[in-house]
Amino acid sequence: MNTKKRTLKPSTLALAAGIALACIGGTAIGDQVILRDGTVYEGTVISENRREVIIETEVHGISTRLTLSARDVRSVSRTPLTATPASSTDAPRTTLSIPKSDSDDKAEKVSLKREGYQLLMEVPLTGTFGQDIYPLAVKSSLEWAIENGVTDIVFRINSPGGEVWAAQDMVAVMERYSDDLTYHMLIEHAISASIWPAFWCETISMAPGADFGGAVVYSTDSTGSAEVDKKMTSIMASKLGSAAEANGHSRFLVQAMMLSEAEVYAFRDHGEWTLTNSSDNLPRGYETIDGPNTILTLTTEQAAKYGIVTEMDSKSLESFATAHGFEKWDSAGDIGQTLSDRDIKKCKVLRNRLTATLTSFSSDMIDYSSTTRISHRGASMQSMKKHLGMYKRIMMQAESMEMPSIVDGYENAIDVVYWEQEIETNLARLRRYKRMGP
Repeated sequence: MNTKKRTLKPSTLALAAGIALACIGGTAIGDQVILRDGTVYEGTVISENRREVIIETEVHGISTRLTLSARDVRSVSRTPLTATPASSTDAPRTTLSIPKSDSDDKAEKVSLKREGYQLLMEVPLTGTFGQDIYPLAVKSSLEWAIENGVTDIVFRINSPGGEVWAAQDMVAVMERYSDDLTYHMLIEHAISASIWPAFWCETISMAPGADFGGAVVYSTDSTGSAEVDKKMTSIMASKLGSAAEANGHSRFLVQAMMLSEAEVYAFRDHGEWTLTNSSDNLPRGYETIDGPNTILTLTTEQAAKYGIVTEMDSKSLESFATAHGFEKWDSAGDIGQTLSDRDIKKCKVLRNRLTATLTSFSSDMIDYSSTTRISHRGASMQSMKKHLGMYKRIMMQAESMEMPSIVDGYENAIDVVYWEQEIETNLARLRRYKRMGP
């Protein structure tokens, strides 16, 4: 879990306009699909997802089934659902409209929340923190959720970990919206930095074959070598442990997942497993979950045995809802994936711009230092000035895009104050030299 802060985040890209997202369910009569070019199809919508909409309709009086690309669809309207309540296995349906871009405020607003139903929204956390997973993507999803009546956020995580700053800034975003939403973590694979958002959720569930833990913190020096930072890890374990307890989880698990010297034991107390960090004075029959000199990583079976997580039958949202006793619920569909995909692209663009700017500035600095020709030094300084301005703008942009920790890590990559003075002083000398002539 690398603490080296080398990543950046988002801005604004276009969304696919008005994609209708739904869970599986019975079809409705009189559904309507409107394309971007104004074409309207009426009939029965068979299925909808991020890629396509399938509708049974009539074309020139002939019944047919059309498969329409989601890119061409502006909106989908279904007839109201009947009064018969749907159970968690009834495949709840929801229709929504997404603006074509962040500046498009004319998109049709559709209410998703049915009275008496909990509205669940999946938010994917897939890949490496700081490279594929960014706090802004979570922020966009949570804001959309609140605006559209979502009650519960289900983070679906499949990650080997990554850069700690991204995980820390993510939980700061989660905390900001926690009064309005209930957070759940659905684990397929959650190692290293992944434990930060997991312990910030009210519930933690694990799919079959999942694993959870192994959060060793290390820092990278200028040579690229990595060393375990025990002091930093201890501080982080203490903070995350407090957050875990506030969300109903054991701080001893956090410590065992981060500190090799930490221990976790389980014993029965009135029929329930209780966790502790010492084997002293424990009753007979206690079990060792993790002893000293190891870093704890839990399998689904281990975690479920001691009541640490809720075990699921499969990876599906339906299995999650059943495991947690959701009786009347709807799904917000794939909107979390759509918003995340959009913001991840922005983040990667900004990260690449920052890397390119630092590389270019460094190259110009070498040219400036190695040449004695006045004209070459002047050109190098002008180029450095340009890249310095770009660096400052990127840093401001990163700050506004939920990346305060990475900004802290990059703020000393270039000594802005020194180089602003150095460049202006030398450019002024060059101008005086040119005025003096040969």
